[in-house]
Amino acid sequence: MPTRFLFHTILLLAATSGIYFWLTLPFLTSYSLQLVAALILLYLTSHWLKSKKPHWFHRSTITLDITILTCMILLLVSETGALTSPLFFLLYFLLFGVAMLYEIEATLVLTGVLILFFLFLPGTNLSDLAHLSELLALIMITPLAILFGHQYETALDAKRARAKLTKNLGHEETDTLLFLSLNLKTTLISALDNLATTIPLTRVTAVRTHLQTLYSDLKKLYRSANDLANSIDHETD
Repeated sequence: MPTRFLFHTILLLAATSGIYFWLTLPFLTSYSLQLVAALILLYLTSHWLKSKKPHWFHRSTITLDITILTCMILLLVSETGALTSPLFFLLYFLLFGVAMLYEIEATLVLTGVLILFFLFLPGTNLSDLAHLSELLALIMITPLAILFGHQYETALDAKRARAKLTKNLGHEETDTLLFLSLNLKTTLISALDNLATTIPLTRVTAVRTHLQTLYSDLKKLYRSANDLANSIDHETD
């Protein structure tokens, strides 16, 4: 079992279990609003610290964000009617978020944990069609969330591949510029200088004509190489 998946699963279980026990203890439920405010403050503080002190965060805060959001959403939904809460749809967004940022298996675990959470929550009545339909909706939305998460991961892979290709092309363009600037142009200048010196000394007319033609062709090649180098340099700026 991958360590990352195990870690994510433990955090989801801990968040859900913690909120469940909070809601089942009467002396704590009166402070649910304060707990939501504290979670919001923790979320904002973590992101503020990440922007101000990025060296404190060696990894992404996604795991912390998902854990905080899980606690907040479960608290809000439970305190506003649980399975009949008008905020129940927030759980769908939570499933989609986990599917995009965690593993597929973690999404399945979260769905199972949410169903158990509401089944054991006081006030749940499976004979009530409204309660039962919301539980079934969680099950039905899960495959859609997983599919969406898979497409999101595929899009990210394609983006990484394009970035890698662009980087490789950038290196190839740099190598081409170096070749044109240092090797080809230097060699052409040397050849042109040698021809410019040799042509006046050549007495044979036919040979001189060929050398002049070669000189002219090399000058054209030098101009083309220079234009190509400038063009590549302009496109990579």
